[in-house]
Amino acid sequence: MADLAGKKLPTVEQVEEMISGCGISGIDALAEHFGLDPIVVEATLNCLRRLRRMPEGSAVPAIACYRDDSLESIVRCAGSKYGYV
Repeated sequence: MADLAGKKLPTVEQVEEMISGCGISGIDALAEHFGLDPIVVEATLNCLRRLRRMPEGSAVPAIACYRDDSLESIVRCAGSKYGYV
């Protein structure tokens, strides 16, 4: 993963918007839309790709949304709303 030390990370709401399909494609376009560094957007998308989809009707564990202000935690929290862990 890219070194994200000192870079602005996305909010949970921004990641949720990326998941739901905000109508923007391309890392540079997403970075401009959200005011983030393209490296952060690329790392966020890589984290999203590593999440697993829970089967329909399965409960997402409450611990999935524990936040420690790391990119992985933010992405996991946003993904839990859409059934990803």
